[in-house]
Amino acid sequence: MQIFIAPHSGFCFGVRNAINTGEKIIKEKKSPVASWGPLIHNPQEVSRLEKMGIISRENFEDIKENSLVIRTHGVPPEVFTEAKKHNLEIIDCTCPFVSKVQRIAQEYSEKGYTILVLGDPEHPEIKGVLGWAQGKGITCQSFDQLKKMQLNDKICFVAQTTEKIEKFNEMEEYLKEKIEDLIVYNTICSATRQRQQASFELSEKVDLMIVVGGLNSANTQKLAKICSETGTPTKHIENAQELKDDWFSGIEKVGVTAGASTPEWIIEEVVRVMEEIKNQQEENQQEENNVEVEIQEHLDQGMTKFGDIKPGDILTGTVVQINNDEVLVDVGGKSEGIIPVNELSYRKVEDPNDFVKVGEEIKVLVLKVENAEGNMIISKRRAEQEEGLKKLEEAFKAEEIIEAEVTEVVKGGILVDVGVRGFIPASLVERGYVEDLEQYVGQKLRLKVIELDTKNRKAVLSRKAVLDAEYEEQKEKTWAELAEGQTRQGTVQRITDFGAFVDLGGVDGLLHVSEMAWGRVNHPRDIVKEGDKIDVYVISVDREKERVSLGLKQLTSSPWETIVNQYSIGSQIKGKVVRIAPFGVFVELLPGVDGLVHISQLAWERVEKPEDVVSIGEEVDVVILDIDQANKKIGLSIKEAKEKPVKEKKVATKEPVEHKEESGVTIGDLVGDIFNELK
Repeated sequence: MQIFIAPHSGFCFGVRNAINTGEKIIKEKKSPVASWGPLIHNPQEVSRLEKMGIISRENFEDIKENSLVIRTHGVPPEVFTEAKKHNLEIIDCTCPFVSKVQRIAQEYSEKGYTILVLGDPEHPEIKGVLGWAQGKGITCQSFDQLKKMQLNDKICFVAQTTEKIEKFNEMEEYLKEKIEDLIVYNTICSATRQRQQASFELSEKVDLMIVVGGLNSANTQKLAKICSETGTPTKHIENAQELKDDWFSGIEKVGVTAGASTPEWIIEEVVRVMEEIKNQQEENQQEENNVEVEIQEHLDQGMTKFGDIKPGDILTGTVVQINNDEVLVDVGGKSEGIIPVNELSYRKVEDPNDFVKVGEEIKVLVLKVENAEGNMIISKRRAEQEEGLKKLEEAFKAEEIIEAEVTEVVKGGILVDVGVRGFIPASLVERGYVEDLEQYVGQKLRLKVIELDTKNRKAVLSRKAVLDAEYEEQKEKTWAELAEGQTRQGTVQRITDFGAFVDLGGVDGLLHVSEMAWGRVNHPRDIVKEGDKIDVYVISVDREKERVSLGLKQLTSSPWETIVNQYSIGSQIKGKVVRIAPFGVFVELLPGVDGLVHISQLAWERVEKPEDVVSIGEEVDVVILDIDQANKKIGLSIKEAKEKPVKEKKVATKEPVEHKEESGVTIGDLVGDIFNELK
């Protein structure tokens, strides 16, 4: 079977730019950011990004982060407006091709045109474009729908960036005949056209097409449709776990293509699993041919010195000799059975002594009853495969958990020893994304069998399924036990500017920054870090909304107790000015305990503005005037801590009386003169 990958498969420029930008921001900010809806249409990649700290949000009430990433599909203008109202930093990762459609919609709607958009009205990209059309946009998804529409004479025709060019051209020709004032912009992404064309051409040359990408991805859905329209059997999958062996039975050529939102690691995993299927098919075919030959030889020769043993039988024997290239086993015949070194284990054998010991009893499968020298050729590896397959089948049917050792890391996942070569895809190793798989080599993992092909001796296993089940079980137990007032141990999972999320055992609680310490905390990272195991106090539990509020400071003595026990009214104490208000200043006496110095208590003289007397950060002596423990209020005085200035007394002195010379003019003379003037 030959495997061909279509050119232009996987991430387009816009998606790759969004992913790279998001990862860069996370590294720079070292704190989570929000994205308006999933950054791209691929659930596995969205899960990986969320693990890194890019959290998908659908409304502003849920956004706890300080930054908002605009996804590749774009958003209506009101999202930008609302983000600014919430003081969010905006990182616009809208695809350049989508931005172009938005600009056209805005420009021509302002000119009085109706914006006709070819595309899915429920797709985020189209919702965004309609928003920029300012109420003057309409959509159509098919030529038949277009013919039934009542249109005015001023139309601007555009398309969703992932639409098929053939459909767009057909509609354009129709509109040219019907619309008097028609403006047409072919806004289909060039990368989309290249991907679709390459997929179409490849599907005509192969026996089967595998289309990889999110099931809800519009561009991937269109790829699958394009491929199937050539008449070639087409399978649309999201990941390698969805591949079925029987799809490839009798297939000589397989084509692979992927949507614009499909990361390279998923494509590689799909191809790697297909390569395994191919190799297994070839190996099975060769084994079938060998067994048929052996059986025929056995029938031709009749009974041998080993009695009625035949190829395929499983025997129990004892190891009698170990050589570099073979192991001799006593299986009860006149001569020993031989295990070629490559039949000891499916693992790489450098020293046979690592796999068997002299005197050890082992099970072997008969490959050849007698060779030219009269020895039986046997296989320990294939006997283990048969036994392993039986155990796997039982575990698969009963949905039981098995344990297996990780043997090596391969593209797209890890291999485990389950008698046969068991594969765990990278996406099923943990509940979240794992960057380094090498850490698991040599570990024994608890697993569930999720796919089993006994014919091809293939097993796909999942550790994530075990962890998910345990997580849900622990979550239910934790919710049942949680109560206000408890002290519980948890693990810090994620830190934001406003607090930390602590895993209490399947349930995340919020440890708000205000509940971390009695004093002021500049940032939660000053108190805790991710991965810390800490004891927390349960402040409140809301089972309906699945919210838990936690505290850290409640587990230490309140500084108010210290104040009450050590100080009394009239005590003098040092403090630090932490805030200035028009009516006075707040002085921190202990971490978490502030007292108020009213403006009238700042100085013995009249104070116009508190900042004329003290400054933030200054250490001052204060006297306690009042302690209200119930309301946690303390009245302080700075002036009482200082000596009251004494006013100087003024001594009254008699000033000498100045004698002036009389003018000789009497009051009668003045009055007479005035009276005469009035007359």
